[in-house]
Amino acid sequence: MKGLSTRFHLALGLSSLVASVLLVSLYYGLVPDRDAALRSGRMALAEAVAISATELLDDDGNERLAHVLNFIARRNPELQSVGVRRHGGELLLQAGAHAQHWHAPAGGISTDSQLVVPIQAGAQRWGHVELRFTPLRPPDWWGVFTLAPVKLIAAVALTCFVLFFFYLRRMLRHLDPSKVIPGRVRTAFDTLADGLLVLDPRGQIVLANKAFVDKVGRSAEELTGQAATVLPWTNSAQARIHPADTPWAACLADGAPRHNFMLYLTLDAHGEQRRSFMVNCSPVPGAGGKPAGVLVSFDDVTELEEKEIELRLARDEAEAANRAKSDFLANMSHEIRTPMNAILGFTELLRRGYQQSAQDTQRYLASIHGSGQHLLELINDILDLSKVEAGRLDVERIPCAVHEVVFEVLRVMNVKALEKGVALNVQFPESLPASVLTDPSRLRQVLTNLVGNALKFTRQGEVTLRLSMNVQQADAGPPRMQVDVMDTGIGIVPDKLDAIFEPFVQAESSTTRQYGGTGLGLAISRRIARALGGDVTASSTPGRGSTFHASFETGSLAGAAWLNPVELQAAQAQVVQEEVAQWAFPAATVLVVDDGAENRELVRLVLEAAGLQVRQAENGALALDAVAAGGVDLVLMDLQMPVMDGFTATRALRDRGVTIPVLALTANAMQGFEREIDAAGFSGFLTKPVDIDGMLAELARRLGGQQVGVRALGVAVGPQAPVAAAPAPAAGQREPIRSRLAQHPRLAKVARSFALQLPAKLQAMGQALARQDLDELSQLAHWLKGAGGTVGFDAFFEPAREFERHAKEADLPALQIGLKQLQEMADRIEVPAAAPAVAEA
Repeated sequence: MKGLSTRFHLALGLSSLVASVLLVSLYYGLVPDRDAALRSGRMALAEAVAISATELLDDDGNERLAHVLNFIARRNPELQSVGVRRHGGELLLQAGAHAQHWHAPAGGISTDSQLVVPIQAGAQRWGHVELRFTPLRPPDWWGVFTLAPVKLIAAVALTCFVLFFFYLRRMLRHLDPSKVIPGRVRTAFDTLADGLLVLDPRGQIVLANKAFVDKVGRSAEELTGQAATVLPWTNSAQARIHPADTPWAACLADGAPRHNFMLYLTLDAHGEQRRSFMVNCSPVPGAGGKPAGVLVSFDDVTELEEKEIELRLARDEAEAANRAKSDFLANMSHEIRTPMNAILGFTELLRRGYQQSAQDTQRYLASIHGSGQHLLELINDILDLSKVEAGRLDVERIPCAVHEVVFEVLRVMNVKALEKGVALNVQFPESLPASVLTDPSRLRQVLTNLVGNALKFTRQGEVTLRLSMNVQQADAGPPRMQVDVMDTGIGIVPDKLDAIFEPFVQAESSTTRQYGGTGLGLAISRRIARALGGDVTASSTPGRGSTFHASFETGSLAGAAWLNPVELQAAQAQVVQEEVAQWAFPAATVLVVDDGAENRELVRLVLEAAGLQVRQAENGALALDAVAAGGVDLVLMDLQMPVMDGFTATRALRDRGVTIPVLALTANAMQGFEREIDAAGFSGFLTKPVDIDGMLAELARRLGGQQVGVRALGVAVGPQAPVAAAPAPAAGQREPIRSRLAQHPRLAKVARSFALQLPAKLQAMGQALARQDLDELSQLAHWLKGAGGTVGFDAFFEPAREFERHAKEADLPALQIGLKQLQEMADRIEVPAAAPAVAEA
């Protein structure tokens, strides 16, 4: 509005000057006066009429004069009427409606519209001629504006005002106020990295430096003379900022600087190119204490703000990962401490000699072995995940009978299925190749994870494996085989189907508390399947069960033999006997180097049982002395030992020219460790915990041992038909609880002993609860949790663990409910039948 007012006043002043010049010109006669010329012409006409009337008047009726008057009236449009009147007032002749139009002027003085010209008859006045003309202007005051000079001045003034107004707008737009700024100052402004604007007191842009125009995508000429608010400034909520709310408007209003004001500028119509600026305003001092302008700096912080958003997202992800890691550590702590508690507890019993018979010793050792196997599985899961995430998971491509791998998994998992009363089935809806190229051990790991997971979350019903082919077209990739693991368990809500494949994540936090687990199995399975050229996906209906689809590449099937469903079912009816090899070694001495006496003792017992001589050393320095003494044919060398580690000792042996085999004993199973072993001069390595069969086989290869037979450790009978559940209980009855060791020839009596003493333990728990002896309750629950799993009654593990937790929390109502649940479960126990001990073959 200020710009509009300025142009208006300038145009008005200029047009007034033009009007004044015209008035002066009229005054001095420089401009012709039309009205004066008209008056002069009317006077001349009046005089001519009077002369004609004087000549033509006669006493014969004056017809000639009448014709002349009529002619004159017709020839002059402005002449309304003409009359000839005698001196006495008689109207002798008229042309037009003279009597109607004529009004005698006051005092007989002529006006510009009514002229009176006397007629003489000799020396006497005979009469006069009256001429009525159209008035030159209206009789009222408005008539002044109809005068020709006034019209001329008004027309010229108005035309000039309009022309000046638009001309000034155009000229002011092209005027560059920045021209008044010295070139050196402007060059200095353009070299600055921050955007700069110089605004006048009205907030209009006087100067915009190069950095600013580059950032906003406008030219300096386009911006100069425009208000700074012509750009679409917005706030953080992307709402347009009112011009009065801008920091430079506030700075101009009160003369105080403004700092660190955030403004946002949208550079495109779609709002995709959005820049963020940190704005600072400094007033330019002017006269009277009022700002003469303002200097505005714009620091482009778009990238910093984007980084801040990324950091915030990264922080949220890190916090989520930290929470997941904390949950994982809590779960892993429980999962590790449970088997470690059994291992340390039963080891302590053996150390203190608490066993009362050989059967007690075997039971304690079986518990230690089972807990150790469970602990090893946990460690393997963690190592597998680390290998996968490091991109170092190697898989093989060797011939593999997939159906045999499936049968093997079923045989292993059948014990758990029978214990829970869940049917374990396999289906072959179509023919399958007898052999494919894949990694059987990795495939077995995937299927074991999936079947174990299905059994964990299935309380009743069945778990079914279905094998099928997915033969791809030649241009769509290699053929794949798919194994669907279907269960009738608790199911998974749809929004958790993707999350369950993330490490350390389960569908619900309550799932971990109720069912246990680390949340690694599915994550590892998916990564292994993808390494095998397939994938693991899931579909589920909450409350009705889940299906996990595991696929893997089979390699080329050209020329492959195929088995129909009948042949595949027939292959399932097999008796598999677990056997270990028996070896005969030539006379040889093995040096076992380990700082752990228990580890040395274990290896010594195994090797001496195989007919080998064993020497021992506690560290690498002693090992060097033992080898130097001679008579050593092979060295088993631990890596981490005091005094001298295995790497140093082996390098020293090789430097001395010792060439006998040196095998490393290591717990490091990470990918790439072999290179470090080779560089140190080792002949090979064995992993801890020691695989006895693998160790004997490796020593036989190094020392020339021969396999002389096999020894049976037990017989596992494969199902003649798909594994089914136990017979259904009668109406009103609950599923019986059976021990998975009930049919074991040596361990069934341990399960029987547990079942027989359980009622007394529960009675003691009831008495302790009545006394509110929480410590005793916790101890009894801890016994039930560990002993139940050890003897194969795994159903007691979770209830006993919850009971122990409630005892530690002093939750008496929950303890009452828990004890009632345990007593109900005890009533459902199926006590194994007594059987004579079977000597080990």
